[in-house]
Amino acid sequence: MPVPVVVTGVGPVSAIGCGRDAFWDALVAGRPGFGPVTLFDASAQPSRVAAEVKDFSLETYVEKGGLMARWTPRPVQFALAAGVLALHDAAIDLDACDPDRLGVHVGTSLGNIAEAFRYRDAWQKTGSGPAHAAFHCFNHSGACVVSSFFNIRGPMYTTSQGCNSGLDALGQSVRMIQSGAVDAMLVIGTDSEVVPEIMAALGASNSLATKYNDDPARASRPFDRGRDGNVIGEGAAALLLESETHARSRLARVYARVAGYAIASAGQNRQYSHDRPELDTRPCVRAFQGAMKEAGWQPSDVDLISANGSSSVLYDKLEAAALRETFGSALDKVRVHSIKSMLGQHGAGSSALQAVAACLSIRRGVAPPTINHTDPDPECGGLRIVTEAEKCDPTRVLVHAIGLGGFYYSVAAFQAPSFDANVTGRLVVKWSGGQGRFKPASDFTGPLTPWKPRSDAPAS
Repeated sequence: MPVPVVVTGVGPVSAIGCGRDAFWDALVAGRPGFGPVTLFDASAQPSRVAAEVKDFSLETYVEKGGLMARWTPRPVQFALAAGVLALHDAAIDLDACDPDRLGVHVGTSLGNIAEAFRYRDAWQKTGSGPAHAAFHCFNHSGACVVSSFFNIRGPMYTTSQGCNSGLDALGQSVRMIQSGAVDAMLVIGTDSEVVPEIMAALGASNSLATKYNDDPARASRPFDRGRDGNVIGEGAAALLLESETHARSRLARVYARVAGYAIASAGQNRQYSHDRPELDTRPCVRAFQGAMKEAGWQPSDVDLISANGSSSVLYDKLEAAALRETFGSALDKVRVHSIKSMLGQHGAGSSALQAVAACLSIRRGVAPPTINHTDPDPECGGLRIVTEAEKCDPTRVLVHAIGLGGFYYSVAAFQAPSFDANVTGRLVVKWSGGQGRFKPASDFTGPLTPWKPRSDAPAS
């Protein structure tokens, strides 16, 4: 039997709220995170709407974070903040863990592409650029910074393959734990796609919503007849995964068990087309079936689906068709929702936030709504779309993500845990040279300092 893997901590950084409770409260209330683009002058862009993480400051999460932020790319700042939130939420004492058996896996679609553009601009003007750019231009810098900050000395990976990257980092981390190579993995999906060059490129491919520039809150409309494209955005989410044995040994509170994961590529000489992609449902169906097979579920066992639901004119239609094919008559009883109706589509952060929402749905017994779904598209028919938050006590939830171009599809299955220690009381983390205090049952409570070896620690 595979080693059971559970989620013991979540850390969302999003346009609707940062931290578990702020994120969840906004999600259940159906509050959209959209507004006019403010991170750059978007007046010449066809789409001028984005889901930005407002008033974000690394200082909130990391001591001397303001200084660190001067040279740290925005997606890496998000990743570090998300990691702090997840580890606080997990109530884990890192000094009590074997750092060689703790790993980190960061998923990112675009990485630090804005840093590369800034370096290019500086080089074109002066013939040189900042020395730190050599490190921060690369996608792997996020995983390096996170592992260094928390003294994570086990495996370190970076996955970069589109909007699925957050979910794929989680799925591959599950495999690491199941193999026995590690006890726990800190999984993070992070991206900031609110970059002028990226918005221009996506605008040229007709991927972005343009009808709602004057009414941003209504711009993302999954499975609705009035949708006209994705809304770009930014954000991150971290999840602490542990083997069930490791979680039990420290009496951890558990959100969910990761019961299955599957990824299926299209193959079949797939060709990219921005306006006439091949709407082949077969790889999507295989991904759903693969995740359910590993979980040991039948279609009728599924309570809730966190859909890709990006408001794409074409891929919403494909996803709906694949769900009808996969679930058949059982689809009538399965609730379907899309958090992208509030958060937009922003790379790896999107699918990681979906995973966080799935865990919270199981923990709190509620299916979040899909907002702006007011005129259902007949071509997306057959779906039981949740439009108001529903108390439904889901115990089996599927999360689905589609990468740009439809070349591959990822699905993860989350199930209510078989045990829950329900830890209470205040715990103290003693790593990092200082002390970070937090409660398992409460939200984030304060910044952390980088990890430093204890004076009595043996040299390694």
